[in-house]
Amino acid sequence: MVALSSGARAAEQPADAAPLDERVLAAGTTLRFALLLALLVAASVSMIPRTVWHLLASPEKADREAACFLAAGIDPSVSANASFAQSQRQPAALEECTARFAQDFTTVSVGVGLVALAAAFTVHRLLPLWRTRRTRVVPLDVVDVHGRLRPLLDELVTVAGLGRTPRFVVDPASRATGAVAFGRSRRPVIRLDGGLVVTADSEQERFRAVVLHELAHLHHKDIDITYATVALWRVFLVLVLLPWTGVGLDILLLRGSAEVRGVYAPFNTHAQVLGGLLVLAVYLSRLEILRHREIYADLMAVRWGASAQPWQDSAVRRHAGGWRRPFVRIAALWHTHPSPALRRASLADPMALFTLRALPLFLTGLAADILVWHLDALPYEFLWLGTVLVAGLVVGIGGVALWRAVLYALRAGRTVPSGWSAGLWLGLGVVVGELTGPRAAMNQWLPAHPEALLILVAALVLLMTWTAQNAEWWLRARRERPPGPAMLAGLAVPALAYASVLYWWRSVGEVLTDGWPFTTAGVLASYGLPGLPPSDAGPLWHIIAVLGLLPGTRTGAGSLWWAQVLLWALPVLALVVASRPGGEGAGGGRRSPFAGPAGVLTGGIVCSAGLAVALARLRDAQLGTPGAVGPLRLAQMMVPVLVICAAMALTAAVVAALTDSRWLTAGLTAAGITALVGVAAAHALVRADAGSGPSAVAWSLSREVHLPYAVALGTPVAGLAAFVGRGAGLAGRGAALLVRQVTTGRGAGPRPAARPSPAAQRPLRPKWRRAVRLAAVGAVVTWVGATALAVDVSASPGPASLSALVPDRAAPEPSATVSRLQHQAWAKAGGLERIEALRTAELRYSAAFAAVREATDDAGFLRAMHRVTSACGAMDRATRRAGAYLSVPSTAGQRMWTRVLTRYREMTDTCRALATRPDATTAEAADTARRNAIDSVDAMSYWLAEKGAIRPK
Repeated sequence: MVALSSGARAAEQPADAAPLDERVLAAGTTLRFALLLALLVAASVSMIPRTVWHLLASPEKADREAACFLAAGIDPSVSANASFAQSQRQPAALEECTARFAQDFTTVSVGVGLVALAAAFTVHRLLPLWRTRRTRVVPLDVVDVHGRLRPLLDELVTVAGLGRTPRFVVDPASRATGAVAFGRSRRPVIRLDGGLVVTADSEQERFRAVVLHELAHLHHKDIDITYATVALWRVFLVLVLLPWTGVGLDILLLRGSAEVRGVYAPFNTHAQVLGGLLVLAVYLSRLEILRHREIYADLMAVRWGASAQPWQDSAVRRHAGGWRRPFVRIAALWHTHPSPALRRASLADPMALFTLRALPLFLTGLAADILVWHLDALPYEFLWLGTVLVAGLVVGIGGVALWRAVLYALRAGRTVPSGWSAGLWLGLGVVVGELTGPRAAMNQWLPAHPEALLILVAALVLLMTWTAQNAEWWLRARRERPPGPAMLAGLAVPALAYASVLYWWRSVGEVLTDGWPFTTAGVLASYGLPGLPPSDAGPLWHIIAVLGLLPGTRTGAGSLWWAQVLLWALPVLALVVASRPGGEGAGGGRRSPFAGPAGVLTGGIVCSAGLAVALARLRDAQLGTPGAVGPLRLAQMMVPVLVICAAMALTAAVVAALTDSRWLTAGLTAAGITALVGVAAAHALVRADAGSGPSAVAWSLSREVHLPYAVALGTPVAGLAAFVGRGAGLAGRGAALLVRQVTTGRGAGPRPAARPSPAAQRPLRPKWRRAVRLAAVGAVVTWVGATALAVDVSASPGPASLSALVPDRAAPEPSATVSRLQHQAWAKAGGLERIEALRTAELRYSAAFAAVREATDDAGFLRAMHRVTSACGAMDRATRRAGAYLSVPSTAGQRMWTRVLTRYREMTDTCRALATRPDATTAEAADTARRNAIDSVDAMSYWLAEKGAIRPK
C-alpha cells in the first residue's frame, strides 16, 4: 500500500518514486459494463412491447384508444401539466373508454423477449466459433511442427497464473504480428497471427509481450463481460432497435393523417432521437472501456516480466497540431485500442487510468437518463428499486473515478480534484438526455422550464464534491490500510442520497420542467386537516405549501429520505473513530474554531432561540377559535422545519466559509448536529407549551414531520448553502489579500506556518479520548436508530399524490386543428355511438307510444303499456350510459350535450309517468318531452357536423 502524506498539497514520496499500482483500487470498468447491460435490458423490456403492439394491434381499435385522450379534452400541443390536469378531471370515464379499446399483447411480448434472450445466449456461444472459422485458423500444433513454441507458451501461462490453459490457434494467412483472446472463461482461446509466429525466434521479447498481454485479458476475465455485451448489443440492434426504429418512423412519417402526425411530431421525434442517443452512449462507452482494459493488460504483462521494448519500438505517430488536433481526438474515440503514445506513457506512469475525463462521465449521465426513461415500463411499486439501481450505477461509476483520481493526486503530490467537475459532467449528461429525449419535453420540442433540470445537476455536483472530500479524508486517515472497504462505504452513502433525490424527482419534481402547477389551497387541502385557510390567507401558507413539495417531504421508507442523514453522520463517525492525537487529525489544513464543538454549539443555540421565538409567535397568533386546530397543527409541524432548515443552512455556510480543508463535509456535519439540537428543542418546546388554550394539540414526535423534513430537506439545503459560504469565504480572502497588497505595496509572500493552538499542543489523555469517541459514536448511532424506529412510515403527512393537488393554471384554448381533432375523437371514441343509442331508445319509445294510441281493446292497451314500460327502462339505461361518457371538449358542445341529457331524462320521467298514469295529461307531457329530446339530439348532430366531427347526413 502506498503511504500517503499528511499535507494538503504535497506528498512525502519523491518525484521519481515507483508508479502507482493500478490495482490499488477497483477500476470501475465492471460497473460501466453493468450500466450498459442494464440499459440494453431495460430498453429491450420497454421497446419490445411497443413494437409488438404497433405491429399486431388493430388500427381501428388503436385509433379509438388514442382518441379517448383527445376526447377527454387533452390537448397534446400544450404543456404536460395542463394535459395531466385535464386527464384527472374525468378519470373514471377516461379509464372506461381506454379499457374498452385496449389490446393486450403481453404474452407475445414476453415470447419475443425470450426469443431475444435466447438469441443473445446463442450468439454468445457461437462468437468464438465464428471468429475461429472467419479467419480459417488452425491449431498451434499444425504450424509449430517442431514444438518450439509450446514450451514457451506453457511457461507464459504458468507466469500468468491461469488455472486453465487456453487453446492456442494460428491464423496463417495473417501477416500481422499481434494476437487476440476470445472465447469463454471455461474455454478460452488465443489466436496468434501468422506474422507473430514467424518472428517468434527473431523477436522473442515481442512474442512474450504480446502473449502475456492476451493472457492478462484472461486473468482480468475481460472476455466474459466483453463478449456478453457484444452478444447482447448485436441482438438488441437486430431484433429490438431496428424494428422499434422502423415502427417509430412509420408513426412519425406515414401512419394516420397529416394533421395527427403534426400534432404528435415532437414526441415521436424525441423518441427517435432517444434511440440514436442510446446507440451513441452504448457504443462510445464500450470503446472507452476497451481502451482502458488494453492499458490494464499492458501493465499486467510488464509486471509479469514482459519487456517494455516492444511498446517503445512501436511506430511513433506524428503529433497532429493546429486544426487537425480536434479531428484526431474525435477519430480516437472510435478506436478499440489507445494510441501507441498513450500506451508507452502508461507503462511509466498509469496516469490515464486515474485521471478524471469528461467524456466517460458525460456518457454515464446520458446512459443513466436513458435508462430512467426505459425503466418507466416497470410498475410504480418498483420506483424505489429503479432509483437505487440508477443512482448506484451513476454514483458508483463517477465515485470510483473520483477515488482513483484523489489517490493518484495524493501519490503524485498534485492538487486533489474537488469533485464538482465530475458532478457537473454527470449532470450535463443527464440534462442532454432530458432535453433531447421525450422525458422532460413530452410533446413539446423543449420543456417550458428547462432550468428545473439544474436540480439534478446541483445534486450530483454536491454529492461528487462530498465524495471527493470524503475520499481524501479516508485515504489520508487510513494510509496503512487497503482503501477498498472505505471506498465502498463512501460510495454507498451518496448513492442512496442520490436515489432519494431521484425518487422525489420522478414522483413530484419532474413536473417542474413545465412550471409550478399547484395552488396553495390545493396543496394545503391535500393534508386532510380541518379548517385550513384558502390560498390568499397570507405568505406563511404559501411557504408551507411550497415546502410540502420539496425533496424529503415524502417520508415513506421507500422514498429513502433517511439516506440524507448519512451525508453528515458518516463524517461524524469517521472523525471520532479515526481521529488522532494532536488536534488536526488526518489531512491537516486550516480549520476555523467555528467548525469545532463551540461552533456547533453556537449553531444549536441559535436554532433553539429561533424555535422559541417562532413557537411563541404561533402561540400568540390570532387564528380564530372555529377550526383553529388544523391550521395550528400544520403551522406547528412546518414552522419549526423552516427554522431548523434556516439554522442548518446558516451553520453550513459559516463553517464552509471559514474552513479550508473538507469544507463541505465540515459544513454538513455542523449542520446535521444543529438539526439534532433543533429537533430536540422543538420537541421540548412544544411539549412544554401543549397544555392549554389553542396550543393544546396532540403532539407525537413519531407522527410529525420535524425529524424527516428537517433531515431530508435541510441536508441538501445546507449543502447548497455550504457552496455559497465557500464562495463568499474565497471572495473575502481574495479581497483581504488585495487590500493587503495595496496597503503594503508588495505581494503577500509565503504564508508563515500556523502556530499550533494550545489545545493541539495538549492532546487529551487516552482514557478521555476513548470516552469521547464512545460517547459520540453512541449518540449518533442511537439517534439514527431512533430515527428509523420512530418515524411512522405508514402515514406521510405530506401530499399523497399529484392527482390530489389542484392545478394552478387552466388549459389554454386549443387551436382550430386540435379542436377539430378533439371533437372527431369524441364522436369516434363513443359519442356518436351513444347518440345513436339515444335515438334507438327514442324510436323504441315512440313506437310504444304510438301503440298506446292505436290500441283498440284492453288487451292491446295492456300490451302497449308493457312496451312503454320496457322502453322507459331502455331509455333510462341509454341516458345513464351517455351521462357517464366523457364531456364534450368545448364549452358550446358540452352545453348542447348537457341539454340532450337533460331532455332525455325529462322524456324518461314523463315516460314513467305515462306508464303509471295513462291519461291525456301525461300523454301530452310525454309527447312534448319526446319532441324536445328529438330536437336536442338533432341539434347536437348538426353541430358536430358543422365542427367536422361527423359527416353530415
